[in-house]
Amino acid sequence: MERPMRTAQVTQPKLGVFGWLRLALARMLPGRFPGWYSTLDNPVEVPVQMAAYRLAVRRYIRPGDRVLDVGFGLGYGLVEMAKQAGVLHGIDVDPRAVSYGQRLVERYAQIVTVQWYDGQTIPYDDNSFDIVTCIDVLEHVRDYMVLLREMIRVSSRAVFVSTPNRRSEFTRPNGKPKNRWHLREWSLSELEHVMQPMPAVRVEWNCLDGPWEGPFECRSVVSEDTLALAPALLVEPSRLGGSLPGE
Repeated sequence: MERPMRTAQVTQPKLGVFGWLRLALARMLPGRFPGWYSTLDNPVEVPVQMAAYRLAVRRYIRPGDRVLDVGFGLGYGLVEMAKQAGVLHGIDVDPRAVSYGQRLVERYAQIVTVQWYDGQTIPYDDNSFDIVTCIDVLEHVRDYMVLLREMIRVSSRAVFVSTPNRRSEFTRPNGKPKNRWHLREWSLSELEHVMQPMPAVRVEWNCLDGPWEGPFECRSVVSEDTLALAPALLVEPSRLGGSLPGE
């Protein structure tokens, strides 16, 4: 069982006139301006995200692994994974998150770089990482299939994803998420359909069950208590021309 998490120790930034304007527009027109979102607008350590990172550490990341975190946000996932990984890199489309994340590079030897990327092309060669993590990001991305293929491209063992489970209490009558920053959310069957076309991977399903504040239990089947869907896309050895590292 995962323990409830505390609020992240991040200094609340001053939004300024433009900051308050974009937040007001986002509330009036939910989902229309995802590029205006910054994690630092509401710097909170989300319990189910931490549960997902801890699951990745416990089940998929091996000691000494090279790990890429896509959409690292406040960086608390990088810090959690530094307990197990050998080398960590982070990329994010939010320049403010990248600027904030530089202090993690200075503080933790395992966190080597954090950098901005364009949200389309991951700036690393094929098979650069053992594990790629992507926690609460897919629901913000317009072309999520491109992102999934890119993450698979740069991973040699697995891509670990977590995204909100679509539930009626979090969904508007028109089918859109109530969370104004989310472009979409998926049920398990809908996300299974998304994952099916992914080449040379086998999907291992995890469901994180519990209330918003936690604690969470990981199950292999979805239930009415499932808050997040956390599939691991395991790279088939045939893509690499043989056995995976460490096997």
